Amino acid sequence: MSLYDLGALSDQQILARLAGRLRSERLQRNITQQALADLAGVGVATLRRFESGEGNLSLLNLIALLRALELMNLLDALVREPDISPMASLREKGAGIYSEPLLRQRARPESGLAGDAERWSWGDEE
Repeated sequence: MSLYDLGALSDQQILARLAGRLRSERLQRNITQQALADLAGVGVATLRRFESGEGNLSLLNLIALLRALELMNLLDALVREPDISPMASLREKGAGIYSEPLLRQRARPESGLAGDAERWSWGDEE
């Protein structure tokens, strides 16, 4: 399992990794828990519990902490609107059903059927 295979982890394990990452960022920047809590506008007890793995963190508090640590770019993939729709992307790349141009064909009667009415017979005219 790679470090980024989050699908194989439980929710608690993911939460612990997230808490560890935020704690690591805080320590690398030499910021105390109190200073980060003040900067983010969250309670220091909330931050302590989260970093120790004892408590949950609301999404609003997580956003506030990411903003205080200048890590808002980590949320970019979740909140950014895609520039191009998936279908338009397929069309542009020529993938899937768009790999070959569509040839529309009109249903046509087989040749000669319309003019065969006078040649058709029941078979008893002999």
